[in-house]
Amino acid sequence: MSVTPLLAQYKEIKERHKDSILFFRMGDFYEMFYDDAITASRILEITLTARNKEKGEDVPMCGVPYHAANAYIAKLIKKGFKVAICEQLEDPKSAKGIVKRDVVRIITPGTAIDPLLLDSKENNFIAALYPVFKKSSEAKDIERAGLAILDISTGDFFVSEFADEYKTKNLIDELSRFMPKEALLPKDSEKHPELLKLAENNHILVNHYDAWQFSTDSAYKTLTGHFKTKSLEGFGCKKEDLSVNAAGAIISYIKETQKSDLTNITSMKIYNPSDYMLMDSATIRNLELIEDIRNRERKGSLLSTIDRTETAMGARLLKQRLLQPLSSVKDIQKRLDAVGLFKEDITIRNKIVSCLKEISDIERITGRITLGTANARDLIGLKNSIQKLPKIKDCISDIN
Repeated sequence: MSVTPLLAQYKEIKERHKDSILFFRMGDFYEMFYDDAITASRILEITLTARNKEKGEDVPMCGVPYHAANAYIAKLIKKGFKVAICEQLEDPKSAKGIVKRDVVRIITPGTAIDPLLLDSKENNFIAALYPVFKKSSEAKDIERAGLAILDISTGDFFVSEFADEYKTKNLIDELSRFMPKEALLPKDSEKHPELLKLAENNHILVNHYDAWQFSTDSAYKTLTGHFKTKSLEGFGCKKEDLSVNAAGAIISYIKETQKSDLTNITSMKIYNPSDYMLMDSATIRNLELIEDIRNRERKGSLLSTIDRTETAMGARLLKQRLLQPLSSVKDIQKRLDAVGLFKEDITIRNKIVSCLKEISDIERITGRITLGTANARDLIGLKNSIQKLPKIKDCISDIN
């Protein structure tokens, strides 16, 4: 049975984005068709209708207004779906024939930047894991692994490498500390049962990404191209480091889905797991560090009790430090000394607290600016925040 030119265009675009729900722009609405319409209508609780009934096609369809789309997208993302945003690339009035359309961005749980999709007090991490398996092992035990963790909404980018003394469980526990919403694995590792537990145990959307994107040459080229450097030595990385394989793949994936140069990601930080006390997911849960056991809510946890931060950036940092307790006595003492300075000087502390109350989420605003989704309110908030920074700097310089 023949299809209309519009549905033919839809099918061609959908074929390239099979794993996403396609939001297909038609005038003032985003329309969904076929299986996408059936799935979306159920989750979004919107009416499912049919198109081209008179031609005997009976194509399932549903739609949402473009100006209210973010709220609907948020519901789908929170359910673990990907959403591909397909826009009209020309004015329908001047178009000759069918209006040109294409996907301009793919929103996934780990690449969301819209405030409706994020908790301001939590990072929204996406992880990439590059495992090297023992050749002599029938169970495909991991010999070494590279790990990359990225929050595109803030620009936080961490990489690490795990030696053979780190078992698969340690990798999963390390991921539990960062709590990524999404994880990338090479397609050739997709049958590894332990790695697949990532999705089951941590409610993580696992994507099996093209293995060549994790290759040493491809990953290294991606990273040096992104940071515009001849090498990665300035970041403390060598080409042969497995963390480079993971980091290169994650940058490729983000650029592929966001259609952006990601200029807010300006560096990557190597972290050594041995610098922090290792806590497995059971320990984090049983100690109720970030959520209570019964309701799995923030209220009643240690974090909710001690969190007196004034900014979203501070709240995210506090959670990160709570889940990564320092193991070095020297580093612990240095942090205690910094806390002590503010504790002892109540005047300076109150001045800084007063200033911080007026600071917007600079990290995420700059992220939205980079990706072209910032609005006027974001720009005003950034301007007001920048104006407060000299006063905060002066207060800190007054501390003896």
